[in-house]
Amino acid sequence: MAIRKVSIYDMDGTIVDSTHRYRVTADNKIDLQHWRDNQHLAMQDSLLPMAEQYKKDLADNECYVIIATARVMNEPDFRFVNEILGKPDYLISRNEGDSISGGLLKINGLAKFFNLKNFQNAEFTFYEDNATYLKTVCDRFGIRGVYIPSKQGH
Repeated sequence: MAIRKVSIYDMDGTIVDSTHRYRVTADNKIDLQHWRDNQHLAMQDSLLPMAEQYKKDLADNECYVIIATARVMNEPDFRFVNEILGKPDYLISRNEGDSISGGLLKINGLAKFFNLKNFQNAEFTFYEDNATYLKTVCDRFGIRGVYIPSKQGH
């Protein structure tokens, strides 16, 4: 079947609630050390309402589903995706030690899809809770963006 739709989902704050291991520093930045110290708790994350749309897209044979997250994915994260969320067609994530901005990370991971013949006529939609990342990615590729308000969109 032809791919007529590509749905790109951020994880944290968009389809996954990981606030139990999320903390913001005094200067309003994500406390990455706290996040790393609690990565083993990924299986305690929960699904947000947008995860229903994500699962519908997974079940649609004409939809290609991508997760684009700024997380460094570890064993508990992959286990959560595979056992609870549902495995996407493609996953973009941060490499350990990589300090590239989340927006540029997602652009670099998505760029190849806009050059592949199978995706030429597809409608792309990006679901994101970080307004800066959303604008950066959507402006770069000229795609539709859906802002998902959350407590994690830093």
